[in-house]
Amino acid sequence: MRALTADRDLAVPATLSSRRPSALSIDAGALWIWVLTGGLVLYLGLNGGGYDLVVRSDAAIIVWWVVLLGALAGVLPGVRLTRIGWVALAALAGFVVWNALALGWTISSENTAAELSRVAGYLGVLVLALASYGSRARALRHVVGAVAAASVVLIALAVLSRLRPHLFPSAHTTTDFLPGAANRLGWPLNYWNALGALVALTLPLLLAVAATGRRLAVQGLAAAAIPLCALCGYLTFSRGGAIAVAVAVIAYLLLAPERLQKLPTVAVGGAASAALIAGVVHRHALERGLMTPAADRQGLHLLLALVLVCIGAGVAQMAIGLAARHATLPPLLRVPPRRAAAMSAAVAVVLIAVFVAAHGPRRLDHAWTRFKQPSAASLHSTSLSRFGTLSGNGRYTYWKVAVKALRGHVADGYGPGTFQQIWLPRAPFPSYVRNAHSLYVETLVETGVVGLVLLGGFMLLILAGAARAVRGSPPERRTHAAAVTAALAAFAVSCAFDWMWQVPVLPVAALLLAAAALVPLRRRPAGAARRMAVRVALSAGAVAALIAIGIPLAQTTALRRSQADAAAGNTTAALSAAHDALRVEPRAASAQMQVALLLELQGRIPAAVVAARQAAADEPQNWEPWFVLARLEAEAGHARPALVAFRRARALNPQSALFRR
Repeated sequence: MRALTADRDLAVPATLSSRRPSALSIDAGALWIWVLTGGLVLYLGLNGGGYDLVVRSDAAIIVWWVVLLGALAGVLPGVRLTRIGWVALAALAGFVVWNALALGWTISSENTAAELSRVAGYLGVLVLALASYGSRARALRHVVGAVAAASVVLIALAVLSRLRPHLFPSAHTTTDFLPGAANRLGWPLNYWNALGALVALTLPLLLAVAATGRRLAVQGLAAAAIPLCALCGYLTFSRGGAIAVAVAVIAYLLLAPERLQKLPTVAVGGAASAALIAGVVHRHALERGLMTPAADRQGLHLLLALVLVCIGAGVAQMAIGLAARHATLPPLLRVPPRRAAAMSAAVAVVLIAVFVAAHGPRRLDHAWTRFKQPSAASLHSTSLSRFGTLSGNGRYTYWKVAVKALRGHVADGYGPGTFQQIWLPRAPFPSYVRNAHSLYVETLVETGVVGLVLLGGFMLLILAGAARAVRGSPPERRTHAAAVTAALAAFAVSCAFDWMWQVPVLPVAALLLAAAALVPLRRRPAGAARRMAVRVALSAGAVAALIAIGIPLAQTTALRRSQADAAAGNTTAALSAAHDALRVEPRAASAQMQVALLLELQGRIPAAVVAARQAAADEPQNWEPWFVLARLEAEAGHARPALVAFRRARALNPQSALFRR
């Protein structure tokens, strides 16, 4: 998987087409793919998955600047897109525009602006990848390799942070905020379910590299990483991640060509993974994430076992690859495509019959009933038993509240980024929830049916485009296209049960993979007129996106500077920075609240009341400004307004312990 290669799929300029590339020449296109893909995934993954607004905005600004400069210099677009590529790009761009329009009716312009910057960054990643990848024949191989390599680095660091925790002091960031989550592996993404989703996305890519690597060493390395990923997935105790893994592996096997030849790789990886997981099950201190001498000893022993098992899996895959190169498949195992399709249909019919005979529908109904339960005792388990728990851990209630709240906002929703303000007044039990734990439900309630159609249509289009690439690619690339489709299916399933859209490393990896399947099979230069029109559109879109991303970034940076100055005791500088944040984003309620609190520290209560009233006016559905206003009104001697503000805050967050005393 090196960038130093003479790639047969590399489309070279006409003036150089008659020259044969040197074996030591640098494939600039492949190198760019590895830098873009691997660089973005690693940067976001090593910085908490890119969840922080500043982290993801910095990456998005760099991406859009590259698009802008490339368009102005005439380097981009480098290829004419396929029809499905244009439609998918239009769907995501339409969703970004719809988010921008939502600023006109949202219940929180600050949160909506932050979400707009997020989706504008995602659009930039897709635009840059589509405009610069070149040909699908080359992009598939290098993008699959780059995403797999970068993801394995993140997964390896995650596992090491559990086995040798003293080497990774920052790995306990999540535990500092959620002490009960110490047993669940989440670093470096700082969320266990996100790490589980990354494992699911990575596994089909590794299976593809293990089966198609041009060198046996590459095949062995890919196979050796499979048990590492499985161990990481187990230590997250992510049930959604386990479901996504099953979807990814099944989809890969259904779509990949020459399935029988790929089964040994899956079998070796599965056996090695089972051996490692069995080793963890009997090491309870390590399994629970304890920081004890026993856990340290168990971590060292498991690290040795991990190395040996991975080496064994790699050597076994090299033997499989060597046999595949020199052995001939027996005629009995050579199944024509039509016969394979017929056999698959027959197996499907048999499975359906068995499902019905085993009272499958009734079992599904029972599972759905258990899923609707907000909690279960086994959810707190730190062993294999957790994976058998069917409780949705409150998800059904989140979704039910969201759908009920949609009345009167079916078309447009409440505004992107506003689910917490929708949830709290309607919450049937105390729960601090920022997201609906489902991309599709949250998109529906926040952006309405229009937003759901745009984003849901985009997800379906990239899945359809990737599946279409399986049939439309050369034989040696079909396996890569199948892996991309399986990875996108795993991502789509993960988004259905959790807030993976808000962990940028995952959607960015998915978008980079999708772009590799959506570009043309061969490089097709666009006409001069069309190329100029696209360049103008790219330039205008880049400027608009940079503004959309820059405003929340500048506001957040100024607000954090104000908070740092206030913590240092410099209220004058803190107040100045808070006013800077307001000048950037005048309707930012958090900045107005910061001003109110700083004025209160300075003893300027009347001015603080004015600022708090403005914050409540900016976000009337947010309980926090009303709560602060109630206290400030009381300090100012305004008893009746203080009582009104307090009652308003309680109505917007009735389950809070502050109001239940």
